[in-house]
Amino acid sequence: MSLRTRLTIFVLLFGAVVATNLLALLYLARSVSASLEATERIRQRQLLAVQMVAHLRDAESALYRYQIIGEAGFKTQFEEQLGNFEADLEQYIWLAATPEEVGWYTLLQISHRQALRTGSELIALRDQLDEDLQTYLESQSRLTELLLGRARAVRPDDTPYQSSVAAMQDASRAMLSAVSGYLAAPQETNRVRFTDAAVNFRRASGEYTALAQSSEEAPLHTEILSLFDQMQMLGSRLISQRDLQQSQYANFIAITHNAGQQIIVGKIEPHETANFAREQQNLLRAVNTAILVSVLITVLLSSFTIVLMVYLTRQINIRVNALLRGAERVAGGNLAHPVGIAGTDEFGRLAASFDHMMAELASREERLRSLISKMAQIQDEERRLIGLDLHDGLTQLIISANMHLNTLNALLGSRLDSEAKQELDVGRTLVRQSIDEARKVIAELRPTVIEDFGLKEGLRRYLADICDTHKWTCEILIDLEGLEVKPPIDAAIFRIVQEAISNIRKHAQTSRVKLVLKTQEHSLFLQVQDWGRGFDPRAFEDDLSHLGLVSMQERAQMLGGSFQIDSKIGEGTSITVTIPLAALAERSGNVAK
Repeated sequence: MSLRTRLTIFVLLFGAVVATNLLALLYLARSVSASLEATERIRQRQLLAVQMVAHLRDAESALYRYQIIGEAGFKTQFEEQLGNFEADLEQYIWLAATPEEVGWYTLLQISHRQALRTGSELIALRDQLDEDLQTYLESQSRLTELLLGRARAVRPDDTPYQSSVAAMQDASRAMLSAVSGYLAAPQETNRVRFTDAAVNFRRASGEYTALAQSSEEAPLHTEILSLFDQMQMLGSRLISQRDLQQSQYANFIAITHNAGQQIIVGKIEPHETANFAREQQNLLRAVNTAILVSVLITVLLSSFTIVLMVYLTRQINIRVNALLRGAERVAGGNLAHPVGIAGTDEFGRLAASFDHMMAELASREERLRSLISKMAQIQDEERRLIGLDLHDGLTQLIISANMHLNTLNALLGSRLDSEAKQELDVGRTLVRQSIDEARKVIAELRPTVIEDFGLKEGLRRYLADICDTHKWTCEILIDLEGLEVKPPIDAAIFRIVQEAISNIRKHAQTSRVKLVLKTQEHSLFLQVQDWGRGFDPRAFEDDLSHLGLVSMQERAQMLGGSFQIDSKIGEGTSITVTIPLAALAERSGNVAK
């Protein structure tokens, strides 16, 4: 074979090697670009899904508060949250790429219209109920004034006459009590009480008619009956409106649950998670295909020119291996070390793109972790605000109701029959229990014990109270050796302990609990242990529905630490969090800034 032929073959082989590598690089670059673009769209749709669920929950909460309190601000908040949901829904359809996603958009759009219409009807019904209740109270006041003022003054010494007037007054009060009770808690007993009270009023009215003698008593009786008829009509309408309110609110909850849980959480979020996993597989497949084609073709073609291509082959092998190691590090989650290939050739550009891709992924991971941290802080702030709202709103109303019931008992206790007195005592007991329950909920939502006493003493008091309530044997070992923990960090540590104790209370069935918080080998060591029934941790490794475990793990990682669960069935569970002091110092510095 002539030299020219050999040179021609060499040139063709070399050209084939170069062309193959260029095609592989172009394929890889195009695949990476397409995967990154698709991943960004998936991320935006996932974020919109999370926001839409949050808007639905906030709208539901605002509507509930308006039904309970009736403040105009909650109505505005309800409309704003549904407006935000609609805006996110329009962004979602702009990002939708498949007919299935368009179908979900249509279903969510229908649910939004239904929720807005049902919520508006509930708001109007709540306003009408307030207006009718005010009219009822005014009629009750006028009737009381007639019975206790003008009617009694006609024949003050006639005992049967006075008895019939008192019976009508008692019946009207029973009607008011039944209506108020039904509005507070729509139970059938209150409806029956209202009907019985109306019958009793009619009976007493008949007795009054039989006893009426003077010309003054006849028009007085007509006016009394007119007010009674108005009260009976208004009471029946209030009871019907309360039933309709309860039915429509249940319908609203069903609509938001269907939109938030069944469509968004049940369909959209798993769909986007599957899309994200598929894009990752496509990207990995593109990298593997490009590397495989590049290496194999290069080796096969270079075997014909091994004498002349030793140096070139060595360089190609070095660079390919560097890319492989970089791909392995990325697959293992290590984004801190670059590929380490210099130069302006294709491999150098690929390495630069790969390094840039790793830097972007690391930056996005850091932004995601920062977002999770902010969301955790927002969640804690929302809990605190909800706790304050409950303390300043609902709890104060219940306490005020308790005071009014006590006053009612003091004023009328001696004049009530035994059955009415018993019902009043039961109501007072239930109100006091409601006050205690509200205070427990507020204590869980808003850890004032940490704000008041600091992390060390706050954890002691919190765990001591829990153990005393559940009759647990409690062992608390806290030794921070002068370590100062900043408020946002101690709140995160407290939330981890709180979630762990909540899991123990719900599932462990234990009689003994141990808490350890101490500094250990340049780290902060936290352990919550019980000796309950335990479980198999492997069964929950990939189960995201157990939000308590996920929440504790995310909070630990947010602080730069590690999270570990050790549990055996029948032997108990131990939750361990280890946070380097350097990470605590860094986050404390960020908090200070």
